[in-house]
Amino acid sequence: MVIEDPIAGGQPESPAPNRIPLRRALGEILAVYVPSFGLGILSALLLLHNPNLGDDQVTGPVTALEEMLQYIMQASVTIFGVAFFCLQRGVKLPQLFGKLVEPPQYPAAAYGMPYPPPPNLVAPYGTDPAPGQPGGYWPGYAYYMPPTPPTRRGRSWQFSRAYFVSMAGVLGFLLSVIIYTAVAHYQTGAPSEGTSLYLIPTGVVVALAAGFGEEMLVTGLTVNALESAGVTGKRSWLIYVVAICLRIPFHLYYGWASLGVIIFTVVNIWVYRRWRLLWPIVLAHATYDFVEYLASVAPAAIGGLLILGLGLATLTMVIIVVCIELSDRGARRRYVQYTAATEAAYAAQLAYAAQVAVGPTSPRLPPTPPYADPVTPPMSEDPPGFSGP
Repeated sequence: MVIEDPIAGGQPESPAPNRIPLRRALGEILAVYVPSFGLGILSALLLLHNPNLGDDQVTGPVTALEEMLQYIMQASVTIFGVAFFCLQRGVKLPQLFGKLVEPPQYPAAAYGMPYPPPPNLVAPYGTDPAPGQPGGYWPGYAYYMPPTPPTRRGRSWQFSRAYFVSMAGVLGFLLSVIIYTAVAHYQTGAPSEGTSLYLIPTGVVVALAAGFGEEMLVTGLTVNALESAGVTGKRSWLIYVVAICLRIPFHLYYGWASLGVIIFTVVNIWVYRRWRLLWPIVLAHATYDFVEYLASVAPAAIGGLLILGLGLATLTMVIIVVCIELSDRGARRRYVQYTAATEAAYAAQLAYAAQVAVGPTSPRLPPTPPYADPVTPPMSEDPPGFSGP
């Protein structure tokens, strides 16, 4: 029996958009990218040349409103542009963002506990058969006890897994910037917006707008458009290259440290292509941006602790996610092995019973299991149809 569990770690089915030429896919991306981030690229170049141009601080409600409206307008252009081109290919925004679903229920094991007695037809493997009966084995004999069905990971796990892996990519970018500035003794041209308390509501709006705007285009539209153009399989590297080329230009004010965006761009594309969930990526991006705003409002020491705490919490959760995924993968493999072994044993017993019923002239089955080692049946590294983490 092949047990498929798309929620356990495999890539769920993606939308089936209309096939388009590669030229059109790149054109759609640029048609949204230029009006959405063209001004941001120009600003990044100016800040790279003169960091003092970025000292446009938020000091009151008016400047805070100006900052929020600027990001809302930019995000609106991106959202409408992405929605327009996706609808042209039959992909609606709910499909683009993905859906958290309840995983399927695993069937009960062929043998529960306690074990049933060995069938009368075949004696347990390695024991002396009863008079007139051949030696043999019975289903499940190779296992001390049947494995329990693998744990079903629901919606909260699906979201958390994608969220924290995406957060790890964002913090990888931050770490690369910190290391670069410390080694090169270089201060980036990242704009300073002051320490006003108005940065807190501004940070909420700006973080959400930036998360939606960047990830809907750089991650969502890029992956869907290029996959619609047939960029899959061995050609998937082109998706990562295009996404990196889109993300770097409006982060150029970081100088050479802007190459650090390669880390979280690659991680976000990988997360989206694996689990087809854009919401966790958007919120991970927004979380990091908002914490940066909080760190700028708080005193320097407290701000540093906020960033450090976010990094340590993310690292801890990523380790937990990896451990649980590896444990689940092992549980799925053991369960499928057990199911395959018991089904093979049942099939052998039924075949032997049929031979006995036909008559003594029928060829007899050898009194050995269908596999050489009675303890561990031969299985591939992953069962057919299974895609692990």
